[in-house]
Amino acid sequence: MKSRTLFTITALFLAIASCKKDDKKDDTVSASLSGTLNFTMPTYVSRGSPLSLTPSGVVNPTGSVGYYWTRSWSSAKDTTKLENGPGDGTFTFTAPTEIGPYSVSCVAFAAGYYTASALSTFYVVDPALGKTITGLGINPASDPSFTDVRDGTTYFTTTVGDKVWIRSNLTYSGSGASFEGCPVMDGLFGRYYTWDEASNACPPGWHLPSDAEWAALASAATGATFQAGEAFKGAAGALMANAKFLDERMWEFWPAVNITNKTGMSIIPVGYAIDAEGKVRFKGGNDYAAFWTSDTNETNGVYRYLYVSKPDVLASYGDQVSFRASVRCVKD
Repeated sequence: MKSRTLFTITALFLAIASCKKDDKKDDTVSASLSGTLNFTMPTYVSRGSPLSLTPSGVVNPTGSVGYYWTRSWSSAKDTTKLENGPGDGTFTFTAPTEIGPYSVSCVAFAAGYYTASALSTFYVVDPALGKTITGLGINPASDPSFTDVRDGTTYFTTTVGDKVWIRSNLTYSGSGASFEGCPVMDGLFGRYYTWDEASNACPPGWHLPSDAEWAALASAATGATFQAGEAFKGAAGALMANAKFLDERMWEFWPAVNITNKTGMSIIPVGYAIDAEGKVRFKGGNDYAAFWTSDTNETNGVYRYLYVSKPDVLASYGDQVSFRASVRCVKD
């Protein structure tokens, strides 16, 4: 009986001690800062460009918040605001000079609270020919070109049949939208235009091609005879470039599609865009290339598109004011 009583008392003491220990532990557990930490980082930036990021979204219910930042290409930890110090925690820095993927992260801190963090991955790009995108098949030393008098942009050209085409997507910034809102991408992907914008976007002496002109292009490329409105069977590979973006293949390999870039059109799959709810939403990257024609169908514009796994150049319709596609121009 004595031993049982001693065991009971000992067990009770240990239970009480354990409760006290747990209570003490609970008292020291940190709370979480209110909200979600965030900052806006462009997805694509140019080499060595200046950047400024301002954190927001978190609140210390009992005081202030401090911030520090880290970068994937540096071991430094930059504290931009102490918990009770002045400022808003803005981080000003310079993008790397080497192209490629990078990341930057922010940590919010306050005494007695768990830290909150946010991370953003971005890409440093160079629009110069042969830097970020390779494999376009363009030789700047010998291939013909012209300069857009409106903004000084140089476009290389190719002659297919009796028509002269520009070999890259139009970049004219008088209209259209930049990929993911990043102007540095204009020189790589071109801008995305509504049909209304595309109708007047080509340089003086050049025009938006009709679907019949696209048919003539496909006919010259394949030796077949195509008409406006029909699918250009087997013509896609002659227009595609086997290009790479930051060393990653842009057109995925599909046995049905033989990429030769025979026409020199150097088409890459930069997708399309749709205006919705006040935003430009980009879709179809690495799968589609879409180009406006000057043709219409009631309230829609006619566009030509290439799809990664299809050997044909297909036709479709898009709303003239909300659907966005790339533009190639033909010499008058």
